[in-house]
Amino acid sequence: MNEREKLERYLLGVSSVTKKFFSENTKKSYLRFYDKLTDYLEKDICESSQTKIIQASHEEKNTNSKQGILNIGIIMRNLEKLDVKDLERERDKNKNDIIGDVKKSNAELDLPSYDDIEDYINYLYENNKWVDYIINYLLFYYQTRNLDVNFTIINKLKEATDADTNYMWITAKKAVWIRRVYKTADTYGQKKITITDKKLLTALRRVDKRGDVFIPNEENAGYYIKKSTYKGIGEGKYIKIVIDHFRGNLQKLKEISENRGTSVDILLSNYDIALQ
Repeated sequence: MNEREKLERYLLGVSSVTKKFFSENTKKSYLRFYDKLTDYLEKDICESSQTKIIQASHEEKNTNSKQGILNIGIIMRNLEKLDVKDLERERDKNKNDIIGDVKKSNAELDLPSYDDIEDYINYLYENNKWVDYIINYLLFYYQTRNLDVNFTIINKLKEATDADTNYMWITAKKAVWIRRVYKTADTYGQKKITITDKKLLTALRRVDKRGDVFIPNEENAGYYIKKSTYKGIGEGKYIKIVIDHFRGNLQKLKEISENRGTSVDILLSNYDIALQ
């Protein structure tokens, strides 16, 4: 088994090292960084030193891409039980650069208010824009990412059979949102949210897409969803607005953390617009 095959096996969750399960997007990302790193090294990752892997990461201009290179180096060396201390130290150093990037980005933001988004969501409902209403309601009030909103609507829980599909199970009095495919699913696992809001239930019933994927073209889902948000600002800015609104409410921040599948520390370091 060659090195890339070992990574693919690891990503399938069947390695002796891990029983994690990775989303399709996570798998693609890891394989992309693997190919990029091996192209730079011109040999297998585990045949290279930590110093060479760190040098390869310095070729990336974007800090998140640098982290991606380091992460794949750490994964591969861990699989072979090789030392990763230098790579981990470099990754920790980069975290300060990421915070600096966030500060710079936040300083340039001119975001709408929390009330502006609520008004927009109400406008969508009052004008029977059901699909846009559902997208905005879920992104804003449950602080999720684009991928989470791509679900299949079902009548019965027993229809939720695919481990690689999100579902919205609609009953007479509630909807149960079953999230199996989202950015951090490999860390946090399946999530279920029970929703009883009458307006959302009405919108879901009016859409009437039972058995269909809610966002039909998954490859363009991000563009489709962003276009539906207020002035096209997208879910990344929605989460910033929500965190700014609830900054002093620790209980709400914990709830947002649980909804999104992200630690409170990461929420505050990456999305707090007061971090300037």
